[in-house]
Amino acid sequence: MAELDHIVFACPDVDEGTRIIHDLTGATAVVGGPHVGRGTHNTLLTFDDRTYFEIIGSDPDQPEPERARGFGLDDLDGPKLVAFAVHTIGDETLDDLAQVVRDAGFDPGTHMAMSRMKPDGVLLEWELTAGGDTGVRLEGGIPFAIDWLGGPSPAASLPSMGSLVRLSVTNPDERVGTALTGLGLSDSVEFILGPANLTVTIDTPNGIVELS
Repeated sequence: MAELDHIVFACPDVDEGTRIIHDLTGATAVVGGPHVGRGTHNTLLTFDDRTYFEIIGSDPDQPEPERARGFGLDDLDGPKLVAFAVHTIGDETLDDLAQVVRDAGFDPGTHMAMSRMKPDGVLLEWELTAGGDTGVRLEGGIPFAIDWLGGPSPAASLPSMGSLVRLSVTNPDERVGTALTGLGLSDSVEFILGPANLTVTIDTPNGIVELS
């Protein structure tokens, strides 16, 4: 049904988050770009040509947004894995993925169109599901979904941080596991019943690294 698209590491300061990841992995994230009107920007690394790692934080070069920044950034105390995304594959649509989440007993949120200008001047556009029980809700247990609208994933052109060993989703609600299975993520995402948390294990140039 879906594939893991990217993992979100939120930081009060993107430069600090980029340094943290470099010190841990030996890989230097590259600038992604600003999310205009959202008050955020990011740097990026990749695992392969389909799945990448996003370091996101408040953008000091943008005015205060009209609504709260995404991923709980306005209330964030320190760097933290906060969410992950899946993308559509084959003929599946965002509506199809939303229905799987709904069937498991959760609110999949609503569709939103977004874009950002890459450093090379190319406009990147996508659609995603946002809000509801996805993203940072439920401590990141339910992924949001993204559709790159036929364009290449950003993952294909980013520097590597190593290989993704596993993404572990721990949550006290068994229905989270049902949703992940329904999305077809059993091979790439491990579900653990317990206190809510996200943990990613990466085989990096500096060895095995775990982030949560």
